[in-house]
Amino acid sequence: IELFSANINETVQDSINNLKALKVNDEIENIHQVFVVDNHSQLLASISLEDLLTFDFNLKYSEILENDFEHKYNSISVLDDDDIDDVVQQFEKYNLSVVAVTGYKNRLLGRITSDDILDVVEQSATEQMYQLAGVDDEFEQEEEILQTGKKRASWLFINLLTAILASIVIGLFDDVLKEFIALAILMPIVASMGGNAGTQTLAVMVRQLALGDIDEQNSRDAIKKEVLIAIFNGMLFAIILGLIASTWFDNIMLGIVIALSMVITLFSAGFFGSTIPLMLKKFDIDPAIGSTVLLTTVTDIMGFFSFLALAKYLLI
Repeated sequence: IELFSANINETVQDSINNLKALKVNDEIENIHQVFVVDNHSQLLASISLEDLLTFDFNLKYSEILENDFEHKYNSISVLDDDDIDDVVQQFEKYNLSVVAVTGYKNRLLGRITSDDILDVVEQSATEQMYQLAGVDDEFEQEEEILQTGKKRASWLFINLLTAILASIVIGLFDDVLKEFIALAILMPIVASMGGNAGTQTLAVMVRQLALGDIDEQNSRDAIKKEVLIAIFNGMLFAIILGLIASTWFDNIMLGIVIALSMVITLFSAGFFGSTIPLMLKKFDIDPAIGSTVLLTTVTDIMGFFSFLALAKYLLI
């Protein structure tokens, strides 16, 4: 038993006696408060054991609540059919250690502790980590190698298709690559920077969506923030890579090309890295599922296209 409650007509002394008896018989543990209910088991209040010891033991709970002018003992509760993610947000919003669970007509059914929530958060974080990597956490727990391999292969196949799209974009500029071998040397830098920048944004957005820190009201602010960060980093690394490329290949225009491409690529990574999870969320799709594949496709295509297109029109 982990739920300790008292009727509103009982005295503090009654609760202390009940708690002592339950504790002696090892029937209860990890108790921090008493939930006060009426004759119909409807939740009325929640009083910590620490506060309970400060009262006159002969006082009834009805008398205590009558004098609770500051509503200090109002109980925060969740419904038995509430989504667990909403419950997690309640714990974070009110910094709770425990919350009452109620059912029909506010009847007290049980409680959820911070330890329970910690388990949920850990499980959720694990699922997100697996999903962002394109694997299924349930299948990863299986010992059947074939089943796990098939599940991973499905995501790898999708990734193959997106990689082919990026290759098609590169193929459109094969004449440019033949004339400027330096472009082929610099292309992995463009892809790597775009991919890493997008992954950073994606990780932040997916996590904040999971925690409820981002909703429809502040989603634009979140996108704006990530885009501004992307532009700042784009300008910074445009200067760095522009100087490196110009010096390396003794070609100022090549430095300008990769500098402009870096701004475009990192801007795309920031913009799509923040909007893709929001779009998936809007269509009731878990943002952690599929976001990585979609973002990688966009950043690769935008990065390669901008780099090679700029090279074609500025170097030839």
